[in-house]
Amino acid sequence: MLNSRDIDRLRPDVAANCRAWLELCRAAGLLVLVTGTVRDEEYQQYCFENGTAATPVPSFHGEQAGLAFDFCQNIKGQEYSDSTFFQRAGELGEQVGFEWGGRWKSFPDRPHLQWSDGGKYTSSMIRAGDYPPAMPPYREEDTDMTKEEIQSMIDAAVTAARPPVYTSVENCPAWARETVQKAVDEGVLRGDQGGGLRLTDDNLVNLQMLRNLGLLDGGGA
Repeated sequence: MLNSRDIDRLRPDVAANCRAWLELCRAAGLLVLVTGTVRDEEYQQYCFENGTAATPVPSFHGEQAGLAFDFCQNIKGQEYSDSTFFQRAGELGEQVGFEWGGRWKSFPDRPHLQWSDGGKYTSSMIRAGDYPPAMPPYREEDTDMTKEEIQSMIDAAVTAARPPVYTSVENCPAWARETVQKAVDEGVLRGDQGGGLRLTDDNLVNLQMLRNLGLLDGGGA
């Protein structure tokens, strides 16, 4: 069963525009994770049986096509719940030239973007080996923004790309506070000389895994 997340397995023109879309998302402050690029028939059948695919045979996601990818919000516990995130990410995908599944009437698929040459190519055409032409590379439009506005946009992109650091239990996301407090109580987390913590999202996920395994009980280093 194949469900790749590798952008390089997309058709090269689609992969290049996928990366351009990711940069636009980062600049807009959206935390995006690509969850799927190409898949085989076995995985497509699995998705169909679970109600997350409209057909049992891959088309745009197919290994030979490489014309579509799926994504989610890269926030633990909020991967698919934020409709505003998907609306904005989908609109940015359309700006690059992709067709966004969130516009579909019969089977809305918000976490899906594909290259169909403006809807000219259908799933049945793709399955028959009739693929769209090369996707034009995305070019940002000329802008009349001032230097200050451009610098502000760059600063926002840098801030969005920088992983958040949580310095106290109260500063952590709600889903992680109890776990972090337990780690502090058990001596697993000691903080710096002033008692402050420096935890990233990855640290929080790892702590939650340790707690799930029962490894936060009984003290630590």
